[in-house]
Amino acid sequence: MALPLLITPLAHATPPTTATGTFTASFTVLTVTTAGGNTIITVNETATLTGSFVGTRIAQGSEIIHPDGSFVAMDTGTFTGTVNGVPGTLVITGHSTGSGATGAGSFVVNQATGALADMHGLGPFEFSATGPTSTTGTYSVTLHTNA
Repeated sequence: MALPLLITPLAHATPPTTATGTFTASFTVLTVTTAGGNTIITVNETATLTGSFVGTRIAQGSEIIHPDGSFVAMDTGTFTGTVNGVPGTLVITGHSTGSGATGAGSFVVNQATGALADMHGLGPFEFSATGPTSTTGTYSVTLHTNA
């Protein structure tokens, strides 16, 4: 009985790599509502990434702005481009918090396709507003690829 277990290939991931860079994003406001003193904004986002990720991310998300000016935001979108020169698409889901015009958060990278298939990762990002519907920031993500 042990023989089948010994010849079954074991799944493993390649050593992690770190991807870093910058992004700029612009937002199209879809809705603005209020509840309990909070302002809730839903948006479409288009982000241009440079550095290890080179391409565009199209996302949808929401932001809840509290009466004290603090906020929590979340979005999910598809990135199309290259990661360290390798082409494909992947889904990036982000969550952030902040106050006023600055914030920080983390994102998860998964559901990769093309030559990026089996890539996944997570990492932090920071951003600041450059206008009422635009931001700029930096990212750093630890990537793994299943071998």
